[in-house]
Amino acid sequence: MKALLSILLVCTLSACGPNQTRDEITGTQSERVTRATAILSKYCKLPGPLLDAHMAEDVISGGLAPGPSNSTLTGVISFPASDLSKWQKVLSPRTSPADAPLFLGHFKAPTWWPAAAAFKDCEYYEPKKLTGRSCGIVALSPSAAAIYFSTFSN
Repeated sequence: MKALLSILLVCTLSACGPNQTRDEITGTQSERVTRATAILSKYCKLPGPLLDAHMAEDVISGGLAPGPSNSTLTGVISFPASDLSKWQKVLSPRTSPADAPLFLGHFKAPTWWPAAAAFKDCEYYEPKKLTGRSCGIVALSPSAAAIYFSTFSN
């Protein structure tokens, strides 16, 4: 009986190990924009329409604790260049540039995540206003009329 209980305990604990998932926005450009707008509108009054969007949420739910224990929200959104000053105002104030803007997801960076060179002219802002998460980067590229973000909550 004791052996059976030990086996059941080991099986139960191993089933409660970390579970890693990625929920990525897919579909047509219009579908991605619609979904990204709905997600970001929870945290930020978007100052204009998005032209395109790519986003992924990586979640690691951990062990014995219920619910997600670690999640990241990463994305690239583009907007009309004429809306640049509106985006700067919404995201303001600026912060210090990140030394090495990193993709913070739990999996390999998606193909849409920009190369390091894309960050050369970026302005940096606190992530909470755009994503509702307190840590990570929000980098606005004036030349590309795009925002790159990789964020997490602690």
